[in-house]
Order: sequence, then structure tokens, then C-alpha cells
Amino acid sequence: MNLVMLDIDGTLTLSYEYDREIFGLAIAEVLGCQPVDADLYGYVDKTSTGVTREAIQRFTGRSPGTGEIKEVKRRVLWHLKSMYRASPEIFIEVPGASRFLEQLRKHSGTGISIATGCWRSEALFKLRASGLSVDGIPLATSDDNRERQRIMEISARRARNFYACAGFERVVYLGDGPWDLQFSSALGFAFIGIGPHLKALKNLEVGYWHPDYLEIEAVFASIAAVLNP
Repeated sequence: MNLVMLDIDGTLTLSYEYDREIFGLAIAEVLGCQPVDADLYGYVDKTSTGVTREAIQRFTGRSPGTGEIKEVKRRVLWHLKSMYRASPEIFIEVPGASRFLEQLRKHSGTGISIATGCWRSEALFKLRASGLSVDGIPLATSDDNRERQRIMEISARRARNFYACAGFERVVYLGDGPWDLQFSSALGFAFIGIGPHLKALKNLEVGYWHPDYLEIEAVFASIAAVLNP
């Protein structure tokens, strides 16, 4: 059995920009400072927990308390819900993502899991608001670990338990950031770039890249190519 592992932001949902804005506001509210730049490129751990911890450390010179992280998490979800009430139209999927997931579920001999740097509450809200259902798909989030590579490992382990298999013959990760490529390589996973952010990764020798899922046959052809070399 093979495994297709998916990121969320930029890979299933077009949420990177508003997520960055919301995080900057939530952290600033907890710290009582001006909005923080929460662009993942500026942080070591590309996860909700990692960005929160590092941002608080930078602005206060100390390690954050558990209560502060929980409050940032609460405020992130609050801002997401407020933004959805005001502008539901900005919560959209990467074009073709829902159809892609529907077709992927039908592929025999292929499991599916999700590994995201989001917190679970944050991830599920964005998916639902964008019209995507991930019911029955093993999920690992920043609630499980602040390091993205560890989250990917946890996702694979949960998928093994879910599908009752000792291990997967091959794993491919679909992501949208250079860190996704980096950690996929470190774990021995194949990698397929998804989304507009990945144009820059062509210089990093990404073998397969798609701007979205609209040419769904081409996406599945790439998956078949890396899972059945």
C-alpha cells in the first residue's frame, strides 16, 4: 500500500495570506504590541505552535507560557470565524481540490493522510469554510508537535494504524513550501509541488509541480509516476 500525504494551507485551501494576517493580529493582541509579521519564511518552525513560540520569544525575551499559546490559538480561531462571517467568499479551495480528494479516496491500494502546520481547530475550520471534507482521513497537526517533520511522521504513523498496515511501500507528500520539499526529502518521501507559491521551487529541482488540481489527470499521472517508478 502507498500513502498520499497532504498539506492544507496553499495545498488544499487558498489560506496562506489571510492566515498570516490573522496570526499577526492574534499574537499582537496577546502581547499588547503592533501586529506581528507571521510569514512562515521568517520562522524556524513552520507551524502554528512554532511561529507563536518564536514570536513571543522575540518580543519578550522569554519563553512563552502555556496560557499564552492557548490564548493565541483561541484568538486565531475567533478571528477566522469573524473573517468568515464578514467575507465568506475568501475561504476557497485550491481550484479542483474537492474533486481531487473525492477521486483520491477511490484509488485502491492508496491511503490518504494530512500533515499540517496548523492547529487542529484552525485546520478543520478552514477546510470546512472552504467546502472541503476530510472526514475519515488521518490528521496530524501542530497540536501534536511544533516541528513540521515530526508532524509528518505522526501523520504517517496514524495512517498505518488507520489502514492496519505494517508500513507503506512509498509515501508522496503534496505541499506548497520549500520546507515541505526539505522534510519530504529528509523522510525519504517523494514530493509533488502544488499551488502558485511553488513556481520558485522549480529552481530546487522539484520533479513534479501543478498550479492546482484542475488538470486532474495530470496530477494523478504525477502521483502514479512517483509511487510506481
